[in-house]
Amino acid sequence: MIKNIKDLKNKNITIMGLGLNQGGLGITRFLAKAGAKLLVTDLKTEEELRPSLEKLKEFNIKYILGRHRKKDFVDTDIIIQNPAIPHNSKYLEFARKQKIPIKSDLDLFLNICPSQNIIAIAGTKGKSTVSHLIYKLFQKAQKKSVLAGNMGISVFDVLDKITPQTYIILEISSWQMEGIKDYKFRAKTAVLTNILPDHLDRYKDFESYAQAEKLIYKYQKSSDNLIINFDNKKTHSNKQKINSQIYWFSSKEKVNPGCYLKKDEMIFHSGEYKKSFAKIFELSLSGKHNLENILAACTVAFVHQIPVKVIYQVITNFSGIPYRLEMIREFKGIRFYNDTCATTPEATLASLQSLPRQPIILILGGKNKKLDYEIMTKTISKDKRIKKIILLQHSLYDASSIIFSFFKKQSGLEKVILAGDMQEAMKVAFKQAKIGDFVLLSPAAASFGMFKNEFDRGNQFNEAVMNLS
Repeated sequence: MIKNIKDLKNKNITIMGLGLNQGGLGITRFLAKAGAKLLVTDLKTEEELRPSLEKLKEFNIKYILGRHRKKDFVDTDIIIQNPAIPHNSKYLEFARKQKIPIKSDLDLFLNICPSQNIIAIAGTKGKSTVSHLIYKLFQKAQKKSVLAGNMGISVFDVLDKITPQTYIILEISSWQMEGIKDYKFRAKTAVLTNILPDHLDRYKDFESYAQAEKLIYKYQKSSDNLIINFDNKKTHSNKQKINSQIYWFSSKEKVNPGCYLKKDEMIFHSGEYKKSFAKIFELSLSGKHNLENILAACTVAFVHQIPVKVIYQVITNFSGIPYRLEMIREFKGIRFYNDTCATTPEATLASLQSLPRQPIILILGGKNKKLDYEIMTKTISKDKRIKKIILLQHSLYDASSIIFSFFKKQSGLEKVILAGDMQEAMKVAFKQAKIGDFVLLSPAAASFGMFKNEFDRGNQFNEAVMNLS
């Protein structure tokens, strides 16, 4: 087992999946600096991976790109599996038969990390917002902390900043948790924002996906804390199977212990202690889903004894993070919102619910994750604010085809316009928009095919908006 950086020197390591989202890049750079002998293999081509390869050109690394080879999964001491790689990959199955250890970047990090003060955030939606809020709360309270995980910040990029006292604010995906099942990951404080249908192209059914998300608290003990959504059916129903100390958060019900809403006040209640810490109308973030995000983060703050004054200052000044219902520009009286991280129907509906009663031109569509679009399309069909629906069209975009067929059946295609890329979508949206309208990118689907990833989709939207003249 790897316990410190010195153990990595001269190890033959195969990295399966470099990717473009920093995780593969972070561990590759770290292992190269540690003196490991690296082979990186990825199905993407050299051209597709150029942004990541440019950042690694100073290191002596062997690359096998555009394909995988069986021998690279045998002639090695360790395989590092990128979270995006399915666990049933035939190459990984082959390696297991040869008894080659398969690790994830997070597995390796947890083995060598000097701190055990981990605050881990999981769930279908809201992870990044809650993680950033918790980090800002800890920073404002002058608690030494770092932020990393499934948000484009590699854990290895912050490793040198971590001491035994450092709090690690770690956003973690269901795929990452599955990758460290054998490690029996145990966070001292865990947050589960919600469990909604997602990634059903990777899991056999919703229950399998839900069980993966629940790994966040599976190995916790009674001395650990779990902050969990009271309002979400999947998180509420398993309370009898939780070993840790539960703190609920709710936008609908009074909870004790935990955070909840009382009319327009936000309340923390634990035992006899009860404290109002903010008014809803004082918050910069809007929408029910963001109220839940704020309540989750504030519960963590109270559990870690952050003063009420600090909590108030942070949450009333926090305006959100990029790519999550982010207002990019107001041009000629039209507001443009980037919500590229809305990759499920529920996320898109939450974004629509958060916007004021103004006319909306909605950009939708992408690759399906075996999700159900019927409720979303029915709701959008009845929403009188929606002036036009621009559907992104690509040969791989089966979600767009499903959405198209539902609109055709439910309300006709009078409002639906097809666009072959983001530039065309923006030209159409701008042509249709009038003063006072909103243009919203909230795709309700995955991005792969037309874009490298959801962030590339968001960046192309931003570029198209800024190029309007």
